[in-house]
Amino acid sequence: MLLATMLESIRKNETDFFHDKSILEEGVEFIGLINNQGRMESSLCRNEINLTEEKKVMFSMGLRLQSSMQRDYDDEFGPVGYTITERENSIFVSIPIVSHTILAIMKKNIDPAVVINKIKIAIKNFEHLNKKLFVEKSDQV
Repeated sequence: MLLATMLESIRKNETDFFHDKSILEEGVEFIGLINNQGRMESSLCRNEINLTEEKKVMFSMGLRLQSSMQRDYDDEFGPVGYTITERENSIFVSIPIVSHTILAIMKKNIDPAVVINKIKIAIKNFEHLNKKLFVEKSDQV
């Protein structure tokens, strides 16, 4: 439920963990949220992805499709926590959450585990903040 609240907040362009620019201090060049149709809903970047708009859309759709297809095996192997793809110039990490996928692109000299943990902490902190705000709003009614 809280992850769904987080995603709804992001869709409404309210404060979300993508606005915490400290994530970029770890060598992360780009972080974005891809929706279930493969469209980038929200992003934060140090350097924009060097692709045409058409290629960006295709790239996002491909990542989302891969994430969706991996869910077909959740019963047998358990859910995917994250996927790391190492390319010549960058490391790509995708983290499935509810019906979305978080994409982080980082420099090759960065330990992806550090970034993954920081993203997961940001998600938990955001959930905690939303839970607290929900309780405060409930008390006001």
